[in-house]
Amino acid sequence: MNRDILYTCDVNNTKNNFSRTLYLYNKRLVISSTQQDQTTNDAVQEKRDRSIDLSSLSTTIAWIFNEKEILGFKVSYYCRFANAQKSLTYRGEAQKMKQLKNLLDCKVLYTDFNNDYLFVSSLLSKEDVEILKYVQIATGELKLVKKVNIKMNQQLKLQQEINIVYELNQQKHKSILEIDEIYKEQNEIIFIMKYCKGGTLYNYILERNYQFEQSEIKCIMKRLLKGVKHLHKLGIIHRDLKLDNIVFENENDIKSIKIIDFGFAVEFGYQNLIRCGTPGYMAPEILNQEDYDELVDIYSLGCVFHSLLSGQKLYPEYKDKNHLIFLNKLNKFKVSSKIIDTEQRQLLLLMIGHKKHRPSASLCLKHQFFRKKSEISHPIENYVKSLSFPTLKNPFRSQSIKY
Repeated sequence: MNRDILYTCDVNNTKNNFSRTLYLYNKRLVISSTQQDQTTNDAVQEKRDRSIDLSSLSTTIAWIFNEKEILGFKVSYYCRFANAQKSLTYRGEAQKMKQLKNLLDCKVLYTDFNNDYLFVSSLLSKEDVEILKYVQIATGELKLVKKVNIKMNQQLKLQQEINIVYELNQQKHKSILEIDEIYKEQNEIIFIMKYCKGGTLYNYILERNYQFEQSEIKCIMKRLLKGVKHLHKLGIIHRDLKLDNIVFENENDIKSIKIIDFGFAVEFGYQNLIRCGTPGYMAPEILNQEDYDELVDIYSLGCVFHSLLSGQKLYPEYKDKNHLIFLNKLNKFKVSSKIIDTEQRQLLLLMIGHKKHRPSASLCLKHQFFRKKSEISHPIENYVKSLSFPTLKNPFRSQSIKY
């Protein structure tokens, strides 16, 4: 256990009204009647106190509200010594409970979702995932909600996504959309995010008759590459970067661009590297069942870069999904003739080239394209019809596949 105490406060057990002291560690919550001895080993501490593993899928917390104030919480957890699931309810000072919740967000699974949020509308329902719009009752804020059905054979994958979300919330980056809270309800894991009013990058290209300046394309790509650089520094591969998984927090504000959806994300060195992603954005080495690394994300960003520069997909002439996968496997892309700038074309070809010669995010950011003074205007509305995707009605259209 991480021995550093992150937070402490007094709470009362509602069953007997006994006063207890709560200690929050990195991945453990301890509720004790005695002062904490940081040299005590975990087994002794767990037997002596209420020591709760926050990283376990069996641990949940339901917050007790009085209108907008938090009065306390009910924690459900697996007790090793009793070999059973236990539940305890505690109350505390409202301000202390608010501070505790802020520290626990994304560190532990919450429950009682329907008591905390009001349904507004459904945005997408596909296979095991739903994307919906909700209002948070305590704050009145609009939230984007992703519900994922829990299957027995997917618990490890969900645990991995939760771990990655936790890591990203600990190491924040302005180009990555934070997860605010995570809930567990029966057979669902629910991710709560800020509602991004600007929609997806796909919509931004398709629906706005906007004349791109090269400086704007540079701004978008620079922020995306910095976000991916941050992921790779943390040892995380996204594996599903595409126009639909890039959003704008605010309307008409390219600086508010964010990378979203870590459902296919994986940590470096993970042995079970499944074949996943979206055809037309996937690095050929994934489709060819070769070993791959974080540079698959650079290939995907190269496909995004091509769409920004030309308004066209990298594989514009496929007949059906199988044909697209065939072209993608062979890397039989077609760079648009509209991309005439030397630096643009050079960087693009490096990003979508063979994995042995593909640059890292850091090297991409050092390319001459980002150093050269912008001169070229890009009337992308003249090209946007070349994007043959169906029109989006929501910000999270998914065509991802998994082998």
